[in-house]
Amino acid sequence: MADVAIGGQPLRVNRALIQYGSQRQLVYYWFQQRGRVITNEYLVKWYLFWDSLTRNRSDGALVRLTVPVPEGAVEAQADRQLAQFARDVVPMLEDYVPR
Repeated sequence: MADVAIGGQPLRVNRALIQYGSQRQLVYYWFQQRGRVITNEYLVKWYLFWDSLTRNRSDGALVRLTVPVPEGAVEAQADRQLAQFARDVVPMLEDYVPR
């Protein structure tokens, strides 16, 4: 898990370093639905069920941001780059994620 500050507010995200062969990527991901930001996959299922019963809605979004981590690169630099990208992109998501 990682926290990214967006407009002074923390955004809790799942953080993973994935690798296929010699290619590595740093990934931030979370689920967003009805004004909720959720990092727990089981809780997402619960809210999908709850919203389908109470709001007749069963949609949401998985938000996944990735950045390559070149061989020999410092992981902290990729973290800073991805955190900055999240700060730039997250405010724009409001127009596209179901409410």
